[in-house]
Amino acid sequence: MPRQLMVAGCILLLGACSTTVDDAETDTSATADVTDVPEGAEPALESGELIEGGVIVDADAPTSTIALTGSAADLLPEMSIEMSRLGSQVAEGDGDDATLARIEQIWERIRPEIERDRPELLNGLGATIDMARTSVERTRPADADKAFSLLTDLVDQFTGDG
Repeated sequence: MPRQLMVAGCILLLGACSTTVDDAETDTSATADVTDVPEGAEPALESGELIEGGVIVDADAPTSTIALTGSAADLLPEMSIEMSRLGSQVAEGDGDDATLARIEQIWERIRPEIERDRPELLNGLGATIDMARTSVERTRPADADKAFSLLTDLVDQFTGDG
């Protein structure tokens, strides 16, 4: 019984400690003090870019990369998807650098596996990556389309569908 009384007493004491905040009179038009800016954030403040959800938006900032996981069988279809959109992006002049970067990341991830397990496909797959790179560097959408066509055939050979 004494233990139950002690618990009840603690609950009463904790309830008495609560604080009520009335912020109806709070001024929401105040500006933030930005005099103590972390090193490296100054250019973001000076740029005048919009803030969305507490993050300064910079359209020219590189996108972060996510570590690729999976086998070549998992990632080759992903590479094909990226390669399929590259030709139109090169033609439009928009997004091709980011797409090429993703293609190259996938290639870097799967190359050792291809080299070890399917060396007969190594040169062909490498050539499609080179063609994609040339397409972006020289603004040649037809090279990207040809690389996609070749990659499709190589993926079929890899999976046994071709």
